[in-house]
Amino acid sequence: MSKPVRTQTNRADLSNQAPRLLLAAAVIAAIVYGSLYPFHIRSSGTLAQDFLHLASTWNQPPQSRGDLLANLLLYAPLGLALSLVLGDHRSRISASVLTVLAGTLLSVMVELAQFYDVGRFSALSDVYLNAAGTLIGVVFAWTAGFGPARQWWPSGSMPGFARLLLLTWLGWRLYPYVPTINLLKYWHSIKPLLFAPQPPPLEIFRFGVFWLSFFFLLQTGFQPKKAFWLFLPVTLLYFAAQILIIGQTLSLAEILGAFAALVLCPLVMPRYGRFGIPAVAGLLMTIVIMSRVLPWQLAAKVKAFQWIPFFGFLHGSLQFDVIAFSQKFYLYGALLLLLLRVGMGLKSAVALLCAVLLATSLMQMFLVDRSAEITDTVLALSVGLIYALMARLSSGPARSS
Repeated sequence: MSKPVRTQTNRADLSNQAPRLLLAAAVIAAIVYGSLYPFHIRSSGTLAQDFLHLASTWNQPPQSRGDLLANLLLYAPLGLALSLVLGDHRSRISASVLTVLAGTLLSVMVELAQFYDVGRFSALSDVYLNAAGTLIGVVFAWTAGFGPARQWWPSGSMPGFARLLLLTWLGWRLYPYVPTINLLKYWHSIKPLLFAPQPPPLEIFRFGVFWLSFFFLLQTGFQPKKAFWLFLPVTLLYFAAQILIIGQTLSLAEILGAFAALVLCPLVMPRYGRFGIPAVAGLLMTIVIMSRVLPWQLAAKVKAFQWIPFFGFLHGSLQFDVIAFSQKFYLYGALLLLLLRVGMGLKSAVALLCAVLLATSLMQMFLVDRSAEITDTVLALSVGLIYALMARLSSGPARSS
């Protein structure tokens, strides 16, 4: 009688592990692809020379602030994915140690491979940052579902995905996260509020929709009543951070948009969500489409469509890439959750989002200063796959029992 039970248990374990292994494999493939693209291999010396070169860079700092942040963020998903794979049958400490060691080993192998890749620079500072990024992913994996945070953090894929998007919002809006105590900088941050001309209504509208989507995620990721009281202090802390952080300035349009969202935020609360959430979904979709096709300036020559995913990211500056990736991940993820709350199925919501982004990408072939790529469609599909994986992982314990 015990064999069928053991067989069912093994099948349940395999069913639960399969998406986690798939996620880990996808993250590793993305790291290797992003680190070695375009794979222009050269003969640079022996493996011993490669090791000596890497060891000689032990005290070299990161090349830029964008390089530092990119190396942290690139390996954080690996720490999360490997923690999910190793955490079922091991203690939290042993799983965490193995995950960080695996991330460090992968980083060392990639850095050694970059020695033979044209246009790449290998340095031990990347290994340090990659190991720290893996650790960040491990910490996020263990703190997301344990301890007293459960009272504030509802379980399930939708609340968990909403919290992930809130972190992405901070990555988008507060880069480069470096505060300063320079009083002159504080004055320059506040000066646009005093001397800038009246912002255009369209800009206020755009920020208002962004902040409404932020509140929607806040009340989805946390308890709705607590989210209502969190919105104002979180918003004030955000604007205070903009005063303190290098490169950030206050925007009158964003402040007015946040105030409008504060007034209208009951629309996405459960009481009025039946009407308010579809309205916010439609408004955010409109903002996304407008940002991709406006201003409508036709180019003299039709551009070729780029079918290589993330081509622009791989050839742009790291600072711009971090901000752009965080912005798009947030917008497409928030749109996905809004469409799901409206009542659409996951496949239908992802298909609609991908269709809109592909259509606007094709339109960009005819517009000035636009890069017509498949990247946004692939990114939206990835967002949908991440949500589907989180949904399956959240239902794993129930399926096993």
